[in-house]
Amino acid sequence: MARYCDLPEEVLEVIMSWLPPDSLKRFRRVCKSWHVLINSLIENPVFVAKHLGNMKKKKLSSPFIHLRNVLTTDYTEMLQAHHFLTLAHDGIDDDYDDDFDNNDYIPCVTDDLRFLVCDLHNMFMKLVAHCDGIICLSAFDKNDFFLLLNPAIKEFKIVPNACPHDGHEARAVGFGCDSSGNDYKVVNVKSMDEDEDGPYKVEVFTLSSNSWKEIELNEEILHFPIVEYQVVYCSGVCYWYFWVWTCTIVSFDFGDEVFRKIPLPENVPRVEKEWNLLAEWTKIAVWNESLVLFFYTELRPIVIDMWVRDASSVGVRGACSWTKHLTIGPLEDIKYPLAFWDPDELIMETEDGEIVFYNLQSQELNDHTICLEPFNSNRLVTYTKSLVSVLKRE
Repeated sequence: MARYCDLPEEVLEVIMSWLPPDSLKRFRRVCKSWHVLINSLIENPVFVAKHLGNMKKKKLSSPFIHLRNVLTTDYTEMLQAHHFLTLAHDGIDDDYDDDFDNNDYIPCVTDDLRFLVCDLHNMFMKLVAHCDGIICLSAFDKNDFFLLLNPAIKEFKIVPNACPHDGHEARAVGFGCDSSGNDYKVVNVKSMDEDEDGPYKVEVFTLSSNSWKEIELNEEILHFPIVEYQVVYCSGVCYWYFWVWTCTIVSFDFGDEVFRKIPLPENVPRVEKEWNLLAEWTKIAVWNESLVLFFYTELRPIVIDMWVRDASSVGVRGACSWTKHLTIGPLEDIKYPLAFWDPDELIMETEDGEIVFYNLQSQELNDHTICLEPFNSNRLVTYTKSLVSVLKRE
């Protein structure tokens, strides 16, 4: 090991930029010079950005994050809500040394969020989004409680309250990156209590300034009744799939902080006639940095149409057009699609609550299984381990 300690720092820096965060932490114990070097690297925003880019380039299946809310009874006989973050991966990551002989078994690691030194009891959390290794959680019953968490480096931040409660209730929440400023933001769209038709109040939290600001809801969205249904993040833009008397997608660009409407594909059956069924039998996802819609029905075995927003309309400024990419199925015992594990593997939930994988190339379910606790939520996100701090911003 001593000969590795003698490598030039420039060479070590390149090597270390490809190592997952847990490995970097372990290697600080190799020798004193490595300890000093690694500590300086993880504090260097240039290295952190390079490391993040390398983690995204790795030719490995992405882990995914799943949040469970579990009710338990403590010694006072009162129900308490505890929160568990499940990180499922494919066993190839350098962080894990076990040699799995059974290729059909995908191991997972369950992190108990009670390592957080904050009181989350009796708070049901929801998974908002993931961006660059940072996970955003919000509370169902508290409009202004947000938690930013990087599990890879065991950092968390409770976002400060915007202002005292003023009668506005949260209707839509998003999280993502403003790439132009290398910053991370939370957007919170509110309306008056029980009034889904507005007037609206939009607040944006910026991590670098550790503060909120109020912005105007632009004319295009001004009278649109916002009720959150589904949300995804992709390439600097947050997308909500909403339904109130009609179905539509609303986007928010974290760079220019502008909302826009995105129409659904025009030739999808039932878009206008049965909007309530369409909302129930539709999923929004991200695939190859493009927005995806899955349309299906209550009929079984399930058949799923996969629509992809064209590359020419990536972002929010281009013309909006959709292409029907694939018809999946019919598949027995599948409840609905969830998210993409990698460009070829689609994660699905079965009628029994299990996690299975569908290969887009072979158009077949594969034999992989995920060893998880009972799956009682349909919200999960793919995840990239990173060194991005939620505490220190340059």
